[in-house]
Amino acid sequence: MASQGGAARGLYSLARDDVFPFSRQVRKVNRHKAPIGGLVAATVVSCAALPLGLSTSAMGSLITFGSAATFVPFFLLCAVALVARLRRSWTPSGAVRYSRLGTPLNALALLWTGLEVVNICWPRSILSPAGAPWYQIWAALLGVGTVTLAGLGYLLVRRPHLRMRTADQDRPIGDELAPAVI
Repeated sequence: MASQGGAARGLYSLARDDVFPFSRQVRKVNRHKAPIGGLVAATVVSCAALPLGLSTSAMGSLITFGSAATFVPFFLLCAVALVARLRRSWTPSGAVRYSRLGTPLNALALLWTGLEVVNICWPRSILSPAGAPWYQIWAALLGVGTVTLAGLGYLLVRRPHLRMRTADQDRPIGDELAPAVI
């Protein structure tokens, strides 16, 4: 449930900045400021693989893809944070800062999560049932690759990064776009 909530908040924040498909629907919040649109979107995306789970032979493929899908965002976040630290365009705020150790720890986190993504996506026939088709063995890499290509296609066609730069300047945050509080 925690990963579903995290995904919902991530989708909500992208929709709030109008850089996510169907942003108007996904950024809706209820009277408690919970990101209902993000929860629905995360649930729909999660349920897309449900038909595959009906076959017991696909269970290993779903587990490896799901595991890869949890590490890739952490890897990307570490990469972006390290680039920003090296460019000196970002200074972390909050209670925990790590001072001079921040950049080396960030680099170590990037290396670790990168190795985990490779480890999880590495195709292994031992994780699939005997005689499994090739796409079940390569499921994690195929899934991550498909999502990555779809994301890159969206970036190239819709250019959401151009809208993100001016999102805060163009419209003040109103009640619909307020942060969710549970």
